[in-house]
Amino acid sequence: MPKTKLESIVFTAITAWMMVYLMTCYNIVLASGTFVNATFLTALKTMWMEFILIFLCAYFFSSHVAKYFAFQVVKPTDRPIAILFAIQTFTVVSQVALASILGVYHGYGFTAQFVPDYLMIYCRNFIMALPLQLFLVGPIARKLFRMLFRRVNGSDEAKVERELLEEGIAE
Repeated sequence: MPKTKLESIVFTAITAWMMVYLMTCYNIVLASGTFVNATFLTALKTMWMEFILIFLCAYFFSSHVAKYFAFQVVKPTDRPIAILFAIQTFTVVSQVALASILGVYHGYGFTAQFVPDYLMIYCRNFIMALPLQLFLVGPIARKLFRMLFRRVNGSDEAKVERELLEEGIAE
């Protein structure tokens, strides 16, 4: 998984993009009551502001909060899959909490009904976001990340790191 700032930014961007795109599709279907081919293009056209906000929230806030709460539940010595699922679950909890504020604004505006509207949107999105993250987006993002950042073994890793530093790519 990510070991440098660049890797962390790329991994967060991959995960955030996939989640925002799929959740935008989901919310378009809920709002329109229909699921048609145009949904995919509409989501792609309308998701960019949400992507930027969700990426920033994930990178600067949610990832730290998720790790904190995850390690209240699991220990570093636990099985890696348990740690991974705990972190992903708490990431979804925090990201959906933040994204639902945006959802209330888009759907209803900030009215006197903010709290009920927020709770409805949070629950509706959480139900879709958790399985998406655990079973589709998380595995695909990790696979893409491993393809982009292949790790080398032994002394070759130090050589590659030096070369990247010389090129100004790594930090």
